[in-house]
Amino acid sequence: MQSIPTAKSTSEVTLNHPQCEKIVGIVSMMKPSAAFYRRPYLQGAGSHETQFRMHFFAVAICHQTYSLHHKAKNLFGWDFIEEVFLQLAADASPLLQPAWLAGASLDEIIALLSAAFAEDAACSLDRLPERAQLMQQAAEVLLRDFGGSVEMLFSTSHYQLINPQQSGLYHVMPHCETFADPQQKKTTFLTKLLEDAGLVKIGDPENFIPIMDYHMQRVLLRTGCVEITDLTLRDQITQQQPLSTDEPLRSRCIEAMRLIACLSQQSVTRLNDIFWALGRSCCNHTLLCRDGHCEKSPCTLTQIYKIENHSQCVFQQICKGAADPEYQNLWEPRVQTHFY
Repeated sequence: MQSIPTAKSTSEVTLNHPQCEKIVGIVSMMKPSAAFYRRPYLQGAGSHETQFRMHFFAVAICHQTYSLHHKAKNLFGWDFIEEVFLQLAADASPLLQPAWLAGASLDEIIALLSAAFAEDAACSLDRLPERAQLMQQAAEVLLRDFGGSVEMLFSTSHYQLINPQQSGLYHVMPHCETFADPQQKKTTFLTKLLEDAGLVKIGDPENFIPIMDYHMQRVLLRTGCVEITDLTLRDQITQQQPLSTDEPLRSRCIEAMRLIACLSQQSVTRLNDIFWALGRSCCNHTLLCRDGHCEKSPCTLTQIYKIENHSQCVFQQICKGAADPEYQNLWEPRVQTHFY
């Protein structure tokens, strides 16, 4: 059992313990839809190793997908990535073959990525050279250390995040540059997907670092679970100014998620499915509490959780942003990163 974190503060950011407790009262009553965890992407295609690689390389390129969309299919961001990589697995694409990735030129990888994410010949997946390079370097690590097998990587870790032998996932995954985030977002997300798909079971779930991306930071700021006490930083966040770092804000958000998980007795990986979905649909450029509808249709949150009446945000009664435009105008830190 994780110990409950105490409220911490810096000169810039503080964790609002009482506000987190209010959130707990709501998330404790939310029930996920079983159908979400039976969606086609989690059923996979091909051998176990093919499924491991599908998840591995999908997560490897999943960061800051602001522009990624397929208009005709109404797919955005991660949903589009899921569809593409499920098809790549079914087609035994070279993009899931570490030996091919390691030996190919970046232009060859870019061409296949661009074609995979094309709609009417136009590709909305940006930063293609960066994503191709991250895939290639990760493939090189797989070949060098694990015989090209993602399944072997996980078995070598003994399905642990941290262990004395330093063979745990949090030790080994950062050898791949795309998984080098000190806060381990992509590693935790990948492991969550593999658990949801029934491919692995982590032996030390108490060591999970909460997944923290930009959607979740935005929700934690607007609800008031994390408060920006430095006025200059608050103005920069509100005005969406580029920042050189997302610390200490991101660390405080992780502490808030740990606290909510401890008090609600829910796993940090399950809480991701609430806060990410809410930030993606209900609390984005469009706010359900202010505009009366969600950013995405259908709303991502209602696809994951059983919500009978979604005319209001699930946090509306206790959210600071529901009543205060200053909180509504808060945004996530604008940083250039491949960590999330």
